[in-house]
Amino acid sequence: MYDLTFNFKKTLKDLERFKQGIMRNINLMGENDQAIRRTTVYPMAKVKPSFINDYPVFQFGYEGILPVYKQDDYDYLAMIRNYYYRATYDAYDYSQFKLPYMEEVVIIYAHYFDNYIIRDLDNRNKKYIQDAIRHTGIIKGDSWRNVWNMDIAFLDKEKCHVQVYVVPMKKITNFLEFLMENHENLKNNTDYLMGKEKYHDAFIKEKEKKEAERKIKNPEDESDKHFC
Repeated sequence: MYDLTFNFKKTLKDLERFKQGIMRNINLMGENDQAIRRTTVYPMAKVKPSFINDYPVFQFGYEGILPVYKQDDYDYLAMIRNYYYRATYDAYDYSQFKLPYMEEVVIIYAHYFDNYIIRDLDNRNKKYIQDAIRHTGIIKGDSWRNVWNMDIAFLDKEKCHVQVYVVPMKKITNFLEFLMENHENLKNNTDYLMGKEKYHDAFIKEKEKKEAERKIKNPEDESDKHFC
């Protein structure tokens, strides 16, 4: 009996290889304006650094629905891992910010679906997005002490997509309130986002604020310096 399932899987893998070959040619021609370095995947993630209520937030946007996790299909997992790593890491020049990594964060996966069909959030393949974010250097690590995960979902009749937010753990309550009120603005435009220079200015102000608070709490540290 002709195995249609095997044939479909083989075709899917051949298409992935064919797509990567096309992307190499597009990169060689310099036509992949979404990427900051040569890559083999499309579409790229949309990466947006911002300061919201005086704390840093990184936003990663991905087209479509996150794939379902399949534990034993290693070829499938390899393709998913390659796509999300390249789509994330190749979409943004993280080295330009050169900011200290965030030590304790919550990664919020905001899923947008275009209808009310029943879907589970707990079996979506989010691991490779977290791995890719870790490799950007904006978080210290992804053990349970450093990273928590959260899933929420909204309706977007125009298309399915996922917006991923990396938020300082201590600011999660504030950000969730902000997100519930402003998620439409955050997913659609850049009203709350800023360029590199403003991001650096805001970061420096926040650093100076924390340093001033530290001096108030520990004035003896400053007095000891005069006797060194």
